[in-house]
Amino acid sequence: MEIPPQTAVDREVQNTILHLANTPFDKKWAILEPVIKRLYIDEDRKLPEVIEIMRTRYDFHAENAQYKYHINKKWKFRKNISTPKKEALIKIRQTRAALGKGTAFRSQQQDRNIDEKKLRRHLKDSIRRGEALKYNRQRGVEELSMLTGSSFLLANSIFLNWNMPYGTMRASLDRNSAASPMSISTPSDIVVKTPQPLDALSPTNVPSPLTQLHNMKETMVCARMFVEGQFGSLIQSMRKEEGEIMSRWMYQLWSYGFKSAKCWGRGPQEWTAEMLDIGNFQTSSPLPNVRIQTQHIEAATSQNGMSILLAPSLLCHWSIHYNQVIEYEACRSRSRSPEQDPDPFDEGSWRPWPNLEQAKPYQERLLDSLASNQFSDISADSLPIAVPQIVKASRDSNEELLEEALGFSIMARNLDLLRNLLCKLVRSKDHTSMDNFRKLNPLHLATTYLDGARSCCSIIEMLLIESFQLDTGLNFRVASVNNLGHTVFDNLMISILKSHMSVTPGFVDDNLREENRFPAEEVDICGRWDADSECIRSLYSTGATRIPFAWKHKFCNTSIQAITHSISILAQYAGEIDDTRIYEVPSGLFLKRCVSCGLKLTSTPLHTLVIIAFTLAQFGTKDEDLFGIVAVLLCMLQSGADPCLAVALSPSMVFPDVVLDVRNISGCDHQELSAAQLAESVSPSHIETWSNLAQTGWNIFCLVLDRSEKQWEAEKYPFEAEMECRHRSCFGSDNSLRILCSAVQTEALTYRRLKEGDPWMSPNFDMHALLNGLRHGNEICVNLVKDDMINVCKCGVFKPLRSNLLPTKVEQITKFHFSNLEDWSRTTYFQGTDFEADFM
Repeated sequence: MEIPPQTAVDREVQNTILHLANTPFDKKWAILEPVIKRLYIDEDRKLPEVIEIMRTRYDFHAENAQYKYHINKKWKFRKNISTPKKEALIKIRQTRAALGKGTAFRSQQQDRNIDEKKLRRHLKDSIRRGEALKYNRQRGVEELSMLTGSSFLLANSIFLNWNMPYGTMRASLDRNSAASPMSISTPSDIVVKTPQPLDALSPTNVPSPLTQLHNMKETMVCARMFVEGQFGSLIQSMRKEEGEIMSRWMYQLWSYGFKSAKCWGRGPQEWTAEMLDIGNFQTSSPLPNVRIQTQHIEAATSQNGMSILLAPSLLCHWSIHYNQVIEYEACRSRSRSPEQDPDPFDEGSWRPWPNLEQAKPYQERLLDSLASNQFSDISADSLPIAVPQIVKASRDSNEELLEEALGFSIMARNLDLLRNLLCKLVRSKDHTSMDNFRKLNPLHLATTYLDGARSCCSIIEMLLIESFQLDTGLNFRVASVNNLGHTVFDNLMISILKSHMSVTPGFVDDNLREENRFPAEEVDICGRWDADSECIRSLYSTGATRIPFAWKHKFCNTSIQAITHSISILAQYAGEIDDTRIYEVPSGLFLKRCVSCGLKLTSTPLHTLVIIAFTLAQFGTKDEDLFGIVAVLLCMLQSGADPCLAVALSPSMVFPDVVLDVRNISGCDHQELSAAQLAESVSPSHIETWSNLAQTGWNIFCLVLDRSEKQWEAEKYPFEAEMECRHRSCFGSDNSLRILCSAVQTEALTYRRLKEGDPWMSPNFDMHALLNGLRHGNEICVNLVKDDMINVCKCGVFKPLRSNLLPTKVEQITKFHFSNLEDWSRTTYFQGTDFEADFM
């Protein structure tokens, strides 16, 4: 061991000890304190070295514990800088470096400069400790709400929440009110100095080693927050430009995941940034002037600087269920060499993947793309996050990645991919993974991304079929609620609202007053746009978040089919899976509380439908006729909704700022009201402010509710009565309501507008004639019935079916072909489940 040369102080101390040879041992500590401080602090020697030098040079013999007592407790020497203090010094140095200032720190306590090597060593240790990241399931709802808003939380997911550019910027919008990095306080015992200008940078303007280590550590910290779901903290820890880059990159990853899931099984097997056309739709700040036109082309900028956003067609697409195997004669298709890659921009060139069973699993494709960054035009090195650590954490979390893949398959409505992934989940027999998938609320997710043109009710149907098989362990509860307390039925009602009118989320739930968009507005229930459509991406590139009202149209037949089929399936499975009658489960929408007595005023699903009908008449499009609401009402009544069920409601709170046909009541104004009575509380004078189409539809809606309630009161028949012809119905002896139900379903399944300007209803169904018939008797005065076009029993139920509850197919309900749905470019065909075999 090298013994340091003596200094003047050493000699003076040594002479003192020699002259005071008889000094008591405990008094020698005070005399030797300056020597020990110089060796331990100034010369940064380890304690064993100090002990040895003191023994050999000063003939001072003491135990290790005695040294520790005097150094740490009595003298309070601080050789090392505390971790929080190091973090503060590093942040101060980086902040000053960004301003072009060099930085040197001096410890007043130790009376010496702080060696930058210690700060670098601290950063290296932090990076090593942070390399092992794991998914964390204990993420707070408040963190996710800062990212996506309360209206759409996928609490078990990492990637699924980033479905909008700048969705991650919610928490950063008020960043200016947060503490500035310049406000970091300097520790009281530290002096900050500026040695030389630009000392923080090398002569070549390259970041210093400390800066490089700091940047590396920050990306690791961000990666940890990311995989732990601390999205709000993540965004708030970033500068504005970092948040924008991160948001763009994550939206591009989400777009890749969505596109890959949507097209899985056909077309390109790998999607790159170029194939996704990432560069053409970079998101900018919101533009003050956006002009929307009616044809679909890319967004452009006119000479006067106004952004021109061209909307999709107003014509719907649709889906058709079929039962039997269709035989057809193959025709020669466009010639294409087997080795030629499909054109990503021409779906006509896409073919099914060969050997689909042997294809790389979707979740592995998602992970490989994350590792290669092929989906993005942003370099991984420029991201404020350590992507390799996220990839590693994902590879070590196969179960979580499978759940992400399942979520994407539902959002993209790919039935084959969902079936494939569900089989893997069931075969794994991993109950933890199944529980986590249930926490994703797959039925809510499916109804949020409901698409009547591409998949109709098939995603909901598949989830319930898998749950119905008792050995799968999935057990989805139809009556379950999401984080907002909304039921699956509530989500279907929200689908009507967001697709066909102009209200905001706060209208349906006071907790969502701060939200400006409904979840999944990027997917149109009528199939006119999708999350990967150019019109949506060009809309988002302007900074807009909501679908323009000009893009929407009335509650149409494609939407009606998707909503009513979904309700029918949910109602049927609710009893089979969890012995639940979904119409007795309280709705989570339009909750109010009496200001006088504090009573919570909760609607049933049927009361909720009344409010939806009113809202559609009040805030829907100019051509809204409420035919869709009548169809939903008949579907609910046929599947067991009790029209006599009354709950405490306040019409003045449910219909604010509306003239009501109720007597003034002092104090509490809530009453026990049935759905029909709630509808009757809207005064005729207010109804007259609506269009004639909406008035006709509202009057039909109220008549059906009233007749159904009187029928239930008079007959007290069970949930589903079986008649002499073996058909089942919830309409009792009212044959006209059963026939009306069949006629409405037939109209919804057989007619679509083929060109703009076509009527929304076929010549076979006249709402005015229907209203007159209901008002003056029991006759259903529509041509579908008068011309004997529907294949119904004398009881009014479709002949091939046991009841009109089950989703119907065109070939089951018509006596001859009169449908106009032959435009194959707008049609999706898929084979439906034989519900008769499942339940009869």
